[in-house]
Amino acid sequence: MRTYPGLAVCEECDAIHAWRRLARGDVARCTRCGAVLGRSHRLALDGQLALALAALVVFVIGNASPIVTLDLRGLRSVLSLPEAVLETWATGQHTVALLAAATAFAFPLAVIATRLWLLIPLALRRRPLGGTAVLRLLHWVSRWSMVEVFMLGVLVAIVRSAGLADLVLGAGLYGYAALVVLLTANQLTGEHGLWERASG
Repeated sequence: MRTYPGLAVCEECDAIHAWRRLARGDVARCTRCGAVLGRSHRLALDGQLALALAALVVFVIGNASPIVTLDLRGLRSVLSLPEAVLETWATGQHTVALLAAATAFAFPLAVIATRLWLLIPLALRRRPLGGTAVLRLLHWVSRWSMVEVFMLGVLVAIVRSAGLADLVLGAGLYGYAALVVLLTANQLTGEHGLWERASG
């Protein structure tokens, strides 16, 4: 949502609406196309901060732990996500490696970091530094955080490899599964209230 003083502009059809405060649980929709303009927070700031901190914890677990262990005819491979990305790069699949690193590592980390940048000062009843710019960054990186697509790809690869090698699911995979849930929960809390608090 691109915001102007007192106005909200629909990103789907560019209709302009008067900005108003939403009650908890309310969803603002465009009167022309029905697109979501904003959601109010269903959780208090403490709850949103807890979700963001939990997402950071499982993100660290997901990247520090093996995703899967493969045993193919005595050849054992144990890789975390960063190691898998480096291995993919080493095989010459640079585009795939960059896409995986961006959508499963860089953008989710940016979503978590920007939320914490905003929520920690707000929970302490202070205005976050660079609030409007960080909110715009949060809105942009949230579009490119595709952990669920990464998880779907991993699950497809596991199913297809199940008959060829012995597989042991690692803690990293469970960490990323939890990250999908927590990032979705963070997204569902909405950004409308953050705009009001951080840029007001």
